[in-house]
Order: sequence, then structure tokens, then C-alpha cells
Amino acid sequence: MEKNDLIKAVKYKVSVIIPVYNVEKYLPDCLDSVLGQSLKDIEVICIDDASPDNCGKILDEYAEKDPRVRVLHLPENHQQGYGRNRGLEMASGKYVYFLDSDDMITPDAMEKLYDLAEKDDLDGIFFDSRVIYESEELAQKDNWYNPGRNGSYEDRVCSGRELYDAFISQGDWTVFIQRQFWRREYLLDAGVTSPEGTEHEDEFFAFKAILLAEKVRYVPEQFFIHRFRANSVMTRPKDARDFHGYFRNYSLMTEMIERYKLSGETIDRNISHMYEWMVLTFPLFSSKEDYKQWFKTEKERMLYRFFAASQNSELVYARRVRRMLSDVQPYQYIYIYGAGVVGQRVYHALEYLGVQINGFLVTDRGGNPDTLFGHPVLPVDEVEVNNGKFAIVAVSKKYRDEVIRKLESLGWEYSVYIYGVNR
Repeated sequence: MEKNDLIKAVKYKVSVIIPVYNVEKYLPDCLDSVLGQSLKDIEVICIDDASPDNCGKILDEYAEKDPRVRVLHLPENHQQGYGRNRGLEMASGKYVYFLDSDDMITPDAMEKLYDLAEKDDLDGIFFDSRVIYESEELAQKDNWYNPGRNGSYEDRVCSGRELYDAFISQGDWTVFIQRQFWRREYLLDAGVTSPEGTEHEDEFFAFKAILLAEKVRYVPEQFFIHRFRANSVMTRPKDARDFHGYFRNYSLMTEMIERYKLSGETIDRNISHMYEWMVLTFPLFSSKEDYKQWFKTEKERMLYRFFAASQNSELVYARRVRRMLSDVQPYQYIYIYGAGVVGQRVYHALEYLGVQINGFLVTDRGGNPDTLFGHPVLPVDEVEVNNGKFAIVAVSKKYRDEVIRKLESLGWEYSVYIYGVNR
């Protein structure tokens, strides 16, 4: 659909767009939080993404009771980015807000955000959230989610690039679309949409939206209520879908950088972060997936083949691990702490460099194998520590601090592999 066809007369102050899939347990709470807003002049656009449960029925029941609810039932599943884009096409609010169907918002969220956007004539607003963990186990296991920001920010209107640089430089950049509020006409004029047919679509949407915006601001208020639940994209084990999503977003981001001639340390840091996630999830994808089934255009396939060729080279990992050799060489017994993707990558690099290891360390046996590449996989508590033993920490960022504390408490000497950088 052409942009001019989408910029229709404003009928509501805010359009809330909610893609819906397989969340019948949580959907009523989500809808009630939106329909109960202190700002009544809103429309709620729900995209039923061929949900296999009772979500479609629930949506129709709400639409029958409240004329502000509009429902589009898709005949087949297209994933969240597609649903958000169809919702944006349907929207007639001056501003749009994208919400996930298992989350909620505070009762005055839309009113406060609308008033602030109107007062300052903003393209967009960034804000914070609070989190509800579905279980205590999740609260302990997945405590990486930061609902707010830790940096210091001026209470003023600024350009999107100014705010982006401030977020990145203070380690506060997050891409969660549910923590953003946008003027609809700005998104349409700038061509800001979500990548379709993939996951992690927030990465590119947020990147493009903030960098092209002329007037934005950040407000440190927790308008968004995020439900942390099992088996969501954020909590399920990583798999091929994650690499595909990161790859698609990385490709779009690099194209945008070239098109708009973007540069600077903050841009480089963000792109490097995306590249690290691609590298981390590549083994999960390449080991069993036919890339031709995932990448439909010849351009994407060519980019994938180029990336895969570089990642399959042992020389790539060897260059990154070589810097650690001065730490490793004095020790007689060398162990890799971590039996996952990162640990296996470090193992192959050490093997290429001719460094023999004595085994892999893990925190507990859990679902870990007894051996890996012919070497024992041992709980770290079961290995006697002496001056001849050394550990290379090769785990994802999520577990790194916990592993380091464990090694230090037991008296191990160690070095840390951080996606190519050791410390």
C-alpha cells in the first residue's frame, strides 16, 4: 500500500496495535489494561495471527462489547512484524503504540504520553517499564531484563540521534517497541516499519525510528508492564529463528547506515553487538538448517554465504583466541568453563592453535553431556584446584558474572573469552 493511501484523516488520539498469537491465558488482562485507559479517545487494533487457541473468539467478544476494538483475523501465521505493519496500515490515530498481547500498560499511560507528545510536538517518546515474573524460577533464571535506565538524561526535547548517542554511551539502549510511543505520520513519512517473516524485529524498527526522528524525548516513567513468562521469544532456548532474525536485522541496519551515511562510535557499537549475536547463534542455525528455505532472495542468500564462509573458518576464531595464549601457556592443566556454543567455539580455536585442553567445566551436570569432543565434562566443584590449573570462561554474557564469582570463590586462575575479547 502506498504511503499517501495510509496517511488518512485522524479519527482517534491514539491507535494501540496488538498482534495476537497463542496467549488466551493472558489476553483479557492485556485488553482490559488498554480499554480501561484514562484516555478514552483510542482505538485498539488487534491482529489475530492465525492463533491456534481461543484468542480469535476472545477478540471477537471484546469487539462486540466495545466499538473501539477492531479485529483482523489472518488466515495463516505471519509473525509479529507482519501484524504490526498491518495494524499500522489500519490505524487512524494521531499516535500509535505497539503492545504485545501478553503484556499490559498502566491506566494513565496513553493519556500522559499523548499529552506530552502534543505539548512538545514530538515524533516519539521513550519510557520505562516494570516487570512481572510468572514464577520465582524465572525471576532467578532470567533476571537480565532491565526495566529502566541507569544513566543520567536531561529533561528536554532532542533529536533522535542525540538521544540514541546518549543511550548507547551510557549502556542504556534497548529496542523494546513496547517502550516507545510514535506519531503515526512520522513513521509513515520516514518509512519506519517492522521487518516481516522473522523474529527480533524490534532491533531494526527501533534503530531506524530513533535515528531518523527530529524531535524525541525520554521520560523515566514505567508505563509498560512486561510479563516475563516461560516459552516466550525472550525466555525459550536459542535456536535457528534467532540467527535468522539477527541476520535479517543486521542486513537492514547496515543497508540503512550506507543509505543515510551514518557513522560514529555509537553506531559501530550497536552494529558490533548485532554481529556478536549473529556469531553466537550461527552454529545453532548452520548445523541443521537449509539456508535456502530461510532466505528467499538471491541477495540474502549471497550475504548469508559470505557470512557463513567467514564463520566456518577456524582462522576467524583462532585470531580471537590467540590473544589469550599468553594467559594460558604457563599452566599444565587447561579447562574450558562452558559446554555450550561459546565453549565449543573456543575449543575448536584452541585445537587449531595446537593447545590441548583437559576437559570442560560446568556449574552442575544438569543436561550437560558426560563428554564433549572426547574430553570429560565436569562440575567445577569436583575438580581439585592447584597452581597448575587454569580455566577459560566461555559462556554467554547472561552467565558470565555468576561463573566468574564461582571460580574466584574456589581459587581458580582464569581468563574470559567475550565474543573475541578477553580480560
